[in-house]
Amino acid sequence: MTGFRPKGMSFSRYIAVMGILFAAAAVLNLLDSAFSAFLPAGIRAGLSNIVIMTAILGINLPSAFLLTLLKALLVLVTRGFTAGVMSFCGGTAAFAVTALLFGKTKATYILVSVFGAIFHSLGQLAAAAVLLETASVFAYFALLSVSSVITGICTGAALKAVMPGVLKIISKK
Repeated sequence: MTGFRPKGMSFSRYIAVMGILFAAAAVLNLLDSAFSAFLPAGIRAGLSNIVIMTAILGINLPSAFLLTLLKALLVLVTRGFTAGVMSFCGGTAAFAVTALLFGKTKATYILVSVFGAIFHSLGQLAAAAVLLETASVFAYFALLSVSSVITGICTGAALKAVMPGVLKIISKK
């Protein structure tokens, strides 16, 4: 696990931080499920993506991707195969664009979060197209892109609000 653990962070601290981040992602995912009952089909707030962005910025890319995989596994176990595949594909697409934008640009938290939400939707639509064997699911992208902008702004603002405190906690030795 040395490739995952940042230099200067003890193994036990790393495990504790990752456990806390995964627990936060799980709780936020649960809240997301509760909120989705009031939203059109397929639209979610994406609250647990705040944790992935936090890990990208506060720990490192391998750890953030591990959390993305664990989050998809949690969805697989709690909501079934289709939801797990959709979570994995959407989460991986969002992770890739988020990591790229945070690593190669000076984009704001909100802008990165909006692009992450849009790519999450694209990843999920790609998975749905494969599972359903039709590209017609991409017709839903117009609605998903509007909701992605709205939810991306909200999650980006939340990330901006919590990031200073989270970085203090993560970086303590």
